[in-house]
Amino acid sequence: MALIHPRSLERWQEWRSSRRRARGIHRAVPAPLRRVAGGTEPGSPPGYLLHTREGDGSERVLLGVDTSSDTTRGGLLVALSYLHGTALVLTPAGLDLPELSGPDWEHEHLEDPRATLDQLGISSALTLGWHLDVGRLIHEWTLASDVPSAVVQHDVLSPFAPPLPPRTTFLAWSEADGDFQRAGRDDVEVRVVGSQRLWQAAHANSEGPEVLEDRPVFLGQLASIELPRRLTLGAAHAYCRSLDALYQPGPEETDRLSRAAHALLRRRGVELQLPPLPVARLERPVVAVYSADVLEAAVRGLPAWVHGPRMPSWVHEQWERYGMRRSGGEPTPAPPQDADEPARLIAQILEGTA
Repeated sequence: MALIHPRSLERWQEWRSSRRRARGIHRAVPAPLRRVAGGTEPGSPPGYLLHTREGDGSERVLLGVDTSSDTTRGGLLVALSYLHGTALVLTPAGLDLPELSGPDWEHEHLEDPRATLDQLGISSALTLGWHLDVGRLIHEWTLASDVPSAVVQHDVLSPFAPPLPPRTTFLAWSEADGDFQRAGRDDVEVRVVGSQRLWQAAHANSEGPEVLEDRPVFLGQLASIELPRRLTLGAAHAYCRSLDALYQPGPEETDRLSRAAHALLRRRGVELQLPPLPVARLERPVVAVYSADVLEAAVRGLPAWVHGPRMPSWVHEQWERYGMRRSGGEPTPAPPQDADEPARLIAQILEGTA
């Protein structure tokens, strides 16, 4: 199954809005992600901040950051360490990013960044996509200004991923991911750089914990809008009951329906892993319906599987694309990692040296 909307961002946004209304997810997305062009959430500071760090090289690279999530910081901001030229980062006003603090950085508040961007001599731009406010502003500006742009992959891909902007370069984890994301497009270039998250996990610990707990943990995905809750909750309930596994709520499982589901699991004898732990701190087998956490766990030496009875065909296709193994068989093998750090490759691509 290919992307449901390979070109139209508007149609993808309509689909996402309809899914959120149907699911009743009111708090699944943090406030910074819900900003829209021309407005902000009530109580949020208006406008944008442009953060500038002067460099030695002639290139001037613009990064567009919409949120302070781990995927943003691990996918985008890690490239800052390897940029030799001037780095510019555009964010919503009020977004706290420790990477942009310190004496090397200057900060300017902007109501409308477009006119300022025209004067900065920007040579390239990088975002996580144009489905959020800052990303869309930047890609619309690069298209109008004929500035090269790139989008870096930050998660496993499903048919419900947002479409890429026109005339951009997709920095993919693998050739298979690149082919999947650009299918049906003749205006997108693909460069394979790998996953910074998996690369860091491989270099942090490739042998696994010294002592591995027997009891597995099932990583919750109730807030996922790609799958009905009856499937994600059903998979978690069946697995946890049959193997006495812990259930770890996902980071976005804070809405009313998710809390009700957690209460139901408890009543049926399922113990929750609280507080939730990142994969790096788990010392037990890991199971999920589908998640990059499964790949990270495998890289860190943890037994990891996927589990999902009666899942739609696209989930099975995704398992195959990433080499995720079903529960009951051999664990998921660790994806191979290249010697080159993805963050370094991304910086080289942005500055035209790779």
